[in-house]
Amino acid sequence: MLLSTVSRRDVASAAAAVGLDTLLFTSIMENAENRGWSAFDPSAAVVALLGLAAFPALALRKRAPVAVSLGLSAYAAALTLTVGSRPLASLLVALYTAAALRPVRRSGWCLVATFGAHSITVAYETSAPTSNWLTIAGVAIVFTLFDLAAWFLGRWAAATSRHARQLIETREAMAEEAVSAERLRIARELHDIVAHAVTVMVLQVAGARRQLRRDPALAEAALQSVEAVGKQAMAELRRLLEVLRTVAATGDDLDAEATASLANLEVLVKQAETAGVTVKLSTRGMAGQLDPSVELTAYRIVQEALTNVTRHAGPGAHADVILSRRDDSIAIDVENDQAGTVPAVTSQLTSGYGLVGLRERVKLMGGEISTGARDEGGYRVHATLPAVPS
Repeated sequence: MLLSTVSRRDVASAAAAVGLDTLLFTSIMENAENRGWSAFDPSAAVVALLGLAAFPALALRKRAPVAVSLGLSAYAAALTLTVGSRPLASLLVALYTAAALRPVRRSGWCLVATFGAHSITVAYETSAPTSNWLTIAGVAIVFTLFDLAAWFLGRWAAATSRHARQLIETREAMAEEAVSAERLRIARELHDIVAHAVTVMVLQVAGARRQLRRDPALAEAALQSVEAVGKQAMAELRRLLEVLRTVAATGDDLDAEATASLANLEVLVKQAETAGVTVKLSTRGMAGQLDPSVELTAYRIVQEALTNVTRHAGPGAHADVILSRRDDSIAIDVENDQAGTVPAVTSQLTSGYGLVGLRERVKLMGGEISTGARDEGGYRVHATLPAVPS
């Protein structure tokens, strides 16, 4: 049952290591005169079985790499003292796994244990009749180099695996951040389109209902304006959805130019005026083409500011909209007084995300925005955008 949870590669590497140790580092393939001292002199079958006994633990080494490495080192030392077997490959495989899967301190104890087991192997070699100091020194150096190489390779594999995981985590975090940013971007677009249109439409319908019997012509004009605003909002939503489908199909960025432009500022002004707000629009030095993202941001600032004037100052209020361009920046000012009458439905039309969305837009462009009450009454929105987005 346990072996069914172990990969074929683990089983194959364990079988190869144990088989190699049994054939090359036991008394089975040695001449009698080359053998060192051991407590027993068992048959080849017993030696083979004792060597193969390490196979299950080595195959399961990834489940408890430190325990397997320490246990096999102790078992190897016992085999060397009793029957003259000197496992090498199996200890190296266990040591590599411990170094690759466990911290330096814990795998370091495995390295020490492996050194200890192989020091007993070197001592065994000194008891062989044909041994000499040159041979013993060579064996000691080879075993030491093998042990160090297995441990350092394991540490290198651990570092490589950790770096790969970090890259994957970073890539996933970047993907999640991109998705979150795109969702926020779409939410801002939908808010700016829907909130403005619904605010204007609700206020105009409320005014039309009040004037329906007293001044049917004025009520009809208000309803016509509602129809126009609704059609414009539907057109903008349709364009936005078409862009989103294109983004989903091609992976391109959202095309801001497809949604709104400063050429439609007069439409915003007329919509505010039909809701009872008097708007004066002034532009200075705005001739020429702007970056689409800057133009969209400027449009949304004016749109949200006029929506708030219509919503919070109400019919009868006056608003000044001024756009001025210098060489490297664009200034946007929207101010209103308190001469209007605040509609009763204002609280139902406020989402609370309008100015938050504006600040996010302006920040993304590398600009600045400030909002607040004026000393003489009313409200002011001032924003500065770079002519080229940062």
